[in-house]
Amino acid sequence: MNKVFKTSMQLVIALGIILGIVVGPEANATATVNVPEKDVGIKLLAKDGSELSVPLNVSGDLTEILYTSYASPPYSLYSSASADISKPSPLVNEFSIKLPAYNRSITFGAVNGTRSIKRHLTNMKITGVNSRYIKSFDYKAGNIVSVYGEIQRNSDPPVIQAVPPVIDNYSFIKQADDTYLLNIPPFGIIDGLQYYSLWLGSSLVQEISRSYSAIIDRDFFIYSNQGDTNYYYANYQQVKEIFENTAGTAIPAPSGYTQNKLSDVTSDPFTYTMSGGNTLPKTYVIGSNIYTYQGWYKGAGNKSSIDSSYPPNISFGAEFDDAKDEVHIVYDVKAARVVTEQYIDESSAFVDPTWNGTVSVPTGSTFTQTPADPKTHSSGADWEYLGWKLSTEPMAGMRPKTTPVSQVINTNTIIQYVYRKKQHTLTEKFVDSADGTTLLGVSPNPNSVTTDDADTYTQTPASSLTDTSGDDWEYVGWENVTDAPGTVNLVTIPVSITNVKGNKEIKYHYRLKKTTATLDLTPTPQVVGSGNTVSWSTRLTNTGLTALKDLKLKATTNWAAGLSAPTKVTVTPAVGVPVDITVSPADWVGGFSLAGISIPNGGPNNYADITFTDTATGAVNQVLPAEIEIDGNMASPMTAENFVRIDDPNEPNLLPTGNAGLLNIPDFRFGETEVKPFAQTKGLDATKYQGTYDPYIRFMDQESTFGWDLTVNLSQFTSGAHSLPTTTTLRLKNGDLKEVQNYNKHNESLSSITSVGTKQIPSDGTTVALTNSATQGVYQIDYAFNDVELELLAHSGIAGLKYEADMDWTLTTAP
Repeated sequence: MNKVFKTSMQLVIALGIILGIVVGPEANATATVNVPEKDVGIKLLAKDGSELSVPLNVSGDLTEILYTSYASPPYSLYSSASADISKPSPLVNEFSIKLPAYNRSITFGAVNGTRSIKRHLTNMKITGVNSRYIKSFDYKAGNIVSVYGEIQRNSDPPVIQAVPPVIDNYSFIKQADDTYLLNIPPFGIIDGLQYYSLWLGSSLVQEISRSYSAIIDRDFFIYSNQGDTNYYYANYQQVKEIFENTAGTAIPAPSGYTQNKLSDVTSDPFTYTMSGGNTLPKTYVIGSNIYTYQGWYKGAGNKSSIDSSYPPNISFGAEFDDAKDEVHIVYDVKAARVVTEQYIDESSAFVDPTWNGTVSVPTGSTFTQTPADPKTHSSGADWEYLGWKLSTEPMAGMRPKTTPVSQVINTNTIIQYVYRKKQHTLTEKFVDSADGTTLLGVSPNPNSVTTDDADTYTQTPASSLTDTSGDDWEYVGWENVTDAPGTVNLVTIPVSITNVKGNKEIKYHYRLKKTTATLDLTPTPQVVGSGNTVSWSTRLTNTGLTALKDLKLKATTNWAAGLSAPTKVTVTPAVGVPVDITVSPADWVGGFSLAGISIPNGGPNNYADITFTDTATGAVNQVLPAEIEIDGNMASPMTAENFVRIDDPNEPNLLPTGNAGLLNIPDFRFGETEVKPFAQTKGLDATKYQGTYDPYIRFMDQESTFGWDLTVNLSQFTSGAHSLPTTTTLRLKNGDLKEVQNYNKHNESLSSITSVGTKQIPSDGTTVALTNSATQGVYQIDYAFNDVELELLAHSGIAGLKYEADMDWTLTTAP
């Protein structure tokens, strides 16, 4: 019988009913056993009790063996047949074993010794597909009702003694052909085969025997009931994790890891990845030794393939071989030295004690480090790295940060990293607020200051500055150009920026300091004949706190067209010589500089006089407005206005003083007339007046409370010693009372109010009321040229004489 056949025919006794007949001194004794049919089960599960994902099969034989203690060999095959094993569901590895009824009678002979027949399940085998990752199946008894009893032959009735059962925990072990056989010692060789016997927990075992002592007549072994199932759990191939030194000797595993840890291989194919493999410590210390990671390799004796990369990635496909599926993690072992790292400033004080720390390194190793740059303090401030030194070295021995930290450690060592607060540059610029970019003539500008990281920058800018040209500037506000461009914080003193975290540009905005002033404008004369010259004078007075300068003069749009542009303007400072400035019409309208003129503030000399002349041309009584503007370092341009009035050559302006009076009164000129023997009416002589003329009376009342009255009287006409009769009468017909609106303004106009009617004014001095009103204002009574008549009696006057009379116009106001 060849070896292969022998291997495949190994017998495993799994379930059995055992009949034993022991032959003793008594001869020809017969014993009988009757065992009913029985169904028991085997279920194969995963290690954790779940269903296995691979389909498996179970096979075996039902075998009877004859035991004869006095024979040689003591065993012999009595009978054998395939066991009735079925698998109800192909998806579940649960098997049903049918044990047929067992009826056997044996007659004991007179031969000394023991003789018995026992029935076994043999050749129990598990086969499967893709199950090479399972090493074995282990038996677990589970919940079994067990009774063991002995019936004493000498007792009548028999006495039953209860004894706990003995259940062996045998395993199915993987074989070279990927099958699984029970791993139990053989009980002997029968017909050249090794048989293995197993008492399964859910079998019914019954033995009939006779012995020399004749004490035991029958033994009954009952392990479980009909229908019980025996559970076998898969025991997997495993990957072993081994920590060793460079010589291959086992070492203590680092914290969190276990020496010789086993990990189940639960599938085929299976990829193993070490739990925590990529976080294995680079070094660890146990006792006085430090362990430094060298690498890892797979498989016993395979150190030449060590992978020294760090952090490691320990992962590979399982080979389902204990020797090959080993992970060896290699650490170098040396005596440990302590390196203390200290973070100090330039004064050798600790920056932050919590930054300091210690690290253990192997003796003779080179310690390296890359200090953070910058490093943030708990306060939020950033510190910049300057360099490093040993604690035994002075600060002057500091190596610059461009020199890497590298130190051979043979003893406990203190390494100090030198830091200082990171510094930021703040660029201060002084600018003209008008455009935000113009640099003023102040020094230094720009100006640079430094501040430590996370500190507060404060500044108190000057409230005023004087540039190199002598201009005064006043502070407006500041702008954080870096963080808030375009936002000017108005007049905030002091300036404050908290938690400075970088270089910044700060602009301090200034504007040209403004002053205040007064300005007037006076014409001479104010009432002027059309085409005549007007002399203008104006005084510009500085009423502010800085010199009045950068002056520019022009006429506004309220400069009447009837006023010509001057050709020369003379500026006379309170102290100094007059300055003549030639002016063109374009200059007068667009503006021209009063170059070189600066008016000091305060004191008696804070003014300058400006004079110029022009001509006034316009219609009778036309008001010509005049307005000039002077700009400079004032908050806003200054203006001054006045006017001139074109005089009436026929009724010259009376220029009254105060707020009430007669402005224009007529001069009635009747010319020549004949002495006639009858009464006659004489009208005005047009040749005695300039241009087209209609008589009028203009007056004003800007002061009365209770109204005004206008009256007139006429004296007797005389010529030397001669006179006209007092019955000579002046007739004023159809008088029209009008209000003068916008008096002395460029838009002065007349608005009719009421008719005055016709007034007869005798030449006897009688006072005649023309009109009255209770309302203040400026008024005018208009007459048509032909509505003024003189009534003469017959034979009035002497030919060749010139008769004149006085006419008194009286405006009475009630203040």
